[in-house]
Amino acid sequence: MASEMGPKHCGRSVRILLVGDQDVGKTSIILSLVNEEFLDEVPERAETITIPAEVTPELVPTDIIDYNENEQDNEDLAEQVRHADVICLVFSVIDDVSRENIRSKWMPLLRECQVDSEMLHPVILVGNKSDLINNISMHVIEEVLYEYPEIETYVQCSAKLLMNISEMFCYAQTAILHPTAPLYCVEEKILTEKCQKALCRIFKICDIDNDGLLNDDELNNFQRHCFDCHLPVQQLNGIKTIINMNCEHGISPSNCVTLDGFLFLHMLFILKGKAQTTWTVIRKFGYNDNLDFTYSYLHPTLKVDKYCTVELSHKGEQYLSHLFETHDKDKDDCLSPVELKSLFSICIDEPHLLGKCLYNTNQKGWITSQGWLSFWSYCTLVEADTTMAYLAMLGYSMKLENQLSGVQVTRSKKIDLQKKQSQRSVYICHVIGSKGSGKTMLCKRHVKGSLANDMISKNEDGDLPDITSVNRVQVYGHDKYLVMKEIKPSSESHLTKEDVKCDVACLVFNSSQSCSFEYVAHVYLKYYQNRNIPVLIVSNDKGRPIVKQDYILQPDQFCKQNKLSTPSAFTESSEGKRLYSNLATMASLPHKYNPHQYRLLPNLRDSVVWKTGIGIAMIALFGILVSKCLVKTKRDLLS
Repeated sequence: MASEMGPKHCGRSVRILLVGDQDVGKTSIILSLVNEEFLDEVPERAETITIPAEVTPELVPTDIIDYNENEQDNEDLAEQVRHADVICLVFSVIDDVSRENIRSKWMPLLRECQVDSEMLHPVILVGNKSDLINNISMHVIEEVLYEYPEIETYVQCSAKLLMNISEMFCYAQTAILHPTAPLYCVEEKILTEKCQKALCRIFKICDIDNDGLLNDDELNNFQRHCFDCHLPVQQLNGIKTIINMNCEHGISPSNCVTLDGFLFLHMLFILKGKAQTTWTVIRKFGYNDNLDFTYSYLHPTLKVDKYCTVELSHKGEQYLSHLFETHDKDKDDCLSPVELKSLFSICIDEPHLLGKCLYNTNQKGWITSQGWLSFWSYCTLVEADTTMAYLAMLGYSMKLENQLSGVQVTRSKKIDLQKKQSQRSVYICHVIGSKGSGKTMLCKRHVKGSLANDMISKNEDGDLPDITSVNRVQVYGHDKYLVMKEIKPSSESHLTKEDVKCDVACLVFNSSQSCSFEYVAHVYLKYYQNRNIPVLIVSNDKGRPIVKQDYILQPDQFCKQNKLSTPSAFTESSEGKRLYSNLATMASLPHKYNPHQYRLLPNLRDSVVWKTGIGIAMIALFGILVSKCLVKTKRDLLS
């Protein structure tokens, strides 16, 4: 199985420090590795050896440093320890004193050198000269291993016979590149909380049908994703047998691997000295050396030009639909709070935007499948980075590829205007009107469910944040998503650039309030009259008699003069489905519903005629001047 190098060590070498009593064979071990033969005569201390990356199993350049008590003091040792990544503590298996000194001298000394460190360096315990003894009592070794959890493993070797020399240095590299401590708690003999949480997430991502089990197909998908290979049936059955023999509930009656079995398998890897296998899996699913998500995993670079937007791609929408379906256990086309919590249990938390917009729900306020896709369409439009982070956390790369394929950048809005056609699927409509005009109701009627209805009375006072609702609408038979955003001016009829910027503006007035339309008229003339943004004026009668507006022009006259569509009627009792479809249509065809562009056409034509006239006049003048020059030249020749 292939292993991966952690990001912590990319671009730099691993430093291995060898310490131990005099004459235990530290220098011989180093020279036997380098020369591939045992030297009878060795110096007191070997010079620092650098092994190139291409000849190491982990493909990481490695520095090996020798320490000698006779030449160096404790201050030198402390300096070397601070710069080391991993320490090999060597003793002689035929020398009881050197073995006892592990506990009484060296381990306390190494800890003292790291008193200011946040984490102790991993230690590889090395028993040298094993060629001189048939067997060694492991009693003392086991006690030391238990007492000092920073000791990763014990290796018995022989510098003379070159036995386990390269393996020792492999263990040393592995100890720092694939450390056990973040994964396994030696004292409690269990996986660490962070490791268990990461593996639970990985299990749930791999459980594609969300039945709480990993069947053979899901196990092979996992194997291919992490190690780029297939599990033969014999090997797969062997793994299941090991789990079944050692973990009571590790294999289900249907012969699938349970979460308990999956966790046990990785604990077995770690205990068998194969932590690199678990690290390969964990890093493949976006974790760093601290078992936190890497930034690049959650936030790949996405370039978006000024006049472009970001939307879900077909792949992204399909994946999110699949997630909804597999977590909708009762198949009621809604996600209950329990089902929603289960879906987001593998994420850091729920998306913060989930509670900041309205979408379709059932009567209990549970999000429907249409509401689910509507929400993610809105989230992608306003915070594409958030969508990509959640696609990563939810396991998009396991089923497909990098989450960049889950979103798409639309072409520039300027090109849409030139082509007279929009390729976008999500549009923002800003709903603007004076207090009491009914803009809040207009936004909430855009969606269905108790969630929106419950909030109407709470928000009509205008003291709470602006309401945003999103739902799917039809535009010439195609599905589009329309985001209705309520805009409450910061001061009387004053809008910011962000308040004005949208795909279509919906200016609402209360037809039963005589002063309501004046606000709408001022907003249009001040902010939208000369902009390439379609505008629809909506008359909200609120079920009361229509009154004459206190403005120089009545709404119908104002719209006619400014070449706007006749005000659309809206009542609180109506669903307004046609109104929302019309708004989305206007947003998708801005050239058709933007009177400003048509007003420019005559001016543009006059400009062309005027420029053409000047050009003709200049040509005529040039012709006259040339004729006069020719006549003068002819006269001069005759004279």
